[in-house]
Parts: sequence; C-alpha cells; structure tokens
Amino acid sequence: MDNLLEEYLNPLPYQLYTDVKEGTLGHVIQPYIDEFPEWTSADIALIGVPEGRYANGNAKTSTAPDQVRKELLRLSNHFSSLQLVDLGNIKMGEIPEVTQGHLINVLVNLMQEDVIPVLIGGSIDLGYGMYKAHTLHNQNIEVSAVLPRVYLEEDEVIHRICMDEPNHLFNLNLLGFQSHYADPEDVHVLEKMFFEPYRLGVLKSRMKDAEPILRNTDILLFDIGAVKQADAPGNFNNNPSGFSSEEACQLAWFTGVGEKTAAMGLFEINPEFDYRHTTSKLGAQIIWYFLDGVHSRTGDHPKLHKEFVKYRCTLNDRHPDIIFHKSKRTDRWWMEIPNIHNPANKQTLKIPCTYGDYQQATRGEMPDRFFKALQRMPK
Repeated sequence: MDNLLEEYLNPLPYQLYTDVKEGTLGHVIQPYIDEFPEWTSADIALIGVPEGRYANGNAKTSTAPDQVRKELLRLSNHFSSLQLVDLGNIKMGEIPEVTQGHLINVLVNLMQEDVIPVLIGGSIDLGYGMYKAHTLHNQNIEVSAVLPRVYLEEDEVIHRICMDEPNHLFNLNLLGFQSHYADPEDVHVLEKMFFEPYRLGVLKSRMKDAEPILRNTDILLFDIGAVKQADAPGNFNNNPSGFSSEEACQLAWFTGVGEKTAAMGLFEINPEFDYRHTTSKLGAQIIWYFLDGVHSRTGDHPKLHKEFVKYRCTLNDRHPDIIFHKSKRTDRWWMEIPNIHNPANKQTLKIPCTYGDYQQATRGEMPDRFFKALQRMPK
C-alpha cells in the first residue's frame, strides 16, 4: 500500500526537517524524505499540494506548502497521543485535472485507514478533489467552507461540489462571506437549496454559534482570504475586512474537535505577497489548532455513547415532534431529523444544535436548523 501512495507523492527536501528542536512538532512528525513513513496507524497525515494553476491571480500559492511547513514544525508539540506523518507533496500533472486525480487517489487510501489528511495548498479548487474522494466512501456529506466570497460560477469549487453527480452532499456551510462580495442571487440560490450561508458580521458577533455548525462537518475548506489583510497579507485577493487571526484559529479548533471531521484543507496562501511570513505563520497556527481540536476529542456523539438525556417537543399536528439529545458529558445538544420524504424509512439523522433551538421548540416554534435539515433529507 505504501508503494501505491509513493506513486503520487514527492519526498520533502532534507533541509525542512534539519535542526528541529526537541518539544516541537518537527521533532515528532515522521516525514517522507528518504523513506516513506508507515502511515496506516497514523492519526494525521500532512500533504502539500503545490498546484496554483487554478488560482485567480494567485498562482504563486503553489509555493505555500513548504513555507507553511517551516512555520508549523517550529510550533510546540502538545499532542502526545497523536501520531503524525508528513507524506510530502502531491506530484504535479501536466494539467491541473491530473493533479486532482493524484490527490483523490491518495485521499481515498488515507480515508480507508481512518487517517485524517491535512492539506496545505495550493488553490482552493483542490477542495473538489477532497470532496470527490469522500464520496467514494460516504453519503450525506457535510462540507464547510470558510470563504470571503460566494463562488457559484461553473468553474468554481462550490458550484462543482453542489452539481457533482451522483450527489452525496447533505449540507454545505459557507462561513464568513461578505455581503459586498456576494451576488444576492447566488446567496438566494444556496438558501433555496436549504444550505447554510453565514455572513461574516453574523459570525463575528456570535463566534460560539460556529461550534454546532462545524461539529457535523466531514470536510473543512479554509481559504486564507477569509482572514483580514492585516492578519494575512499573503494573498492576492485579500481585503481589509475578514476574520481575525484568533477567530480563524477558533474555527479550526471547532472543526477539529468535531468527531465527524475527516479532512481539512488550507488554501490560497501566497508567499509572494507575504510580509515577514505572517500568513504562513498564521496558516501553521490554523493547522496547529485543528490538531489541538482532534487531540481534544472526547467521543461525544450520539453514535459513540449513550450518556444522553432525551427531550421530546411537540409542535402541532402538521409537523413531526422534535427529539433532542443533551450530552451528559459536555452539555452539547443534538436533534433527530426524520425522513419526511419517505415515512417508511424510520432511520433518522442526528445533527448538532443549540440550547436555543430547544428553547424555541418548547414554545411550539420550529427551529430554522430543523426545518432546513428536514428539506435536505434524501428523497
């Protein structure tokens, strides 16, 4: 199996892992330099994708993987229970689509062994390869994308994921889009599909609300352009407004601690425009907080234990009852989503929610989160 992965990966330059200090991530990560590391028992696999040909005015993002690595390897190792490997960089194809194929083949093998890939891009269009690999193993996939703009043109990653066939997309969360960069019609299209676009201002005013959004995520796509220019200057398409560096790290931690998250990708860092490697340093910190989230998992999900208190809320005769689950371990909430399109199918989905959703249901009101999930249930 190792040989199969080696076919699609280039080893790293020896200099990257020289002079790493004890107590840092560089000291514990097993890298692909001379020999391919034993990866099947790893928890996390770092993979660089130096593919910038998709990028809009940001082609030098292809140089980001090794620069972000330099900064990541210097950070402290707080993750004694995590096994980390660095599998090097995906081999570039003659055209970007060949690179996507290499990426998909690597990710499929990692997911078969429950190894979480952390991608360092490259263009965010590589997120389509992440999604495509996931569809080969799973249905009802939830994708979260931290983006400054709403991208619905045919060749953009969000459009490609939404229109992919056969369609396994259960939900799409767009976090941090800015109204002045969004066509209202594009936002309306997403809402008509019962997906979840969240404006930057809404999330910044209530960052804790991002936790239940990200708790159910299978794949996180993080465009560094969603961070304000002052904190992340290394991006051709950046702008003065956006998430702060601290908020970006918080989003990564929320995603990592979610039990479902199976892949994370960081994209659009361009060292050509970076000031004193500020953006590469932030990229490294975003990955570090994602690792910290994975390290902090407690197995808190209705599929993983039975320490829950159940509450049933009746709305009215025209709507199904809502069953809530409150974890005794963490006080976090979930709710059951029945399949209204196929009542004979008694299988329900359990999705994260908030105490506020429960309070709303006790007043006989249907939470918006419940309504949208009902509409998205497979027909």
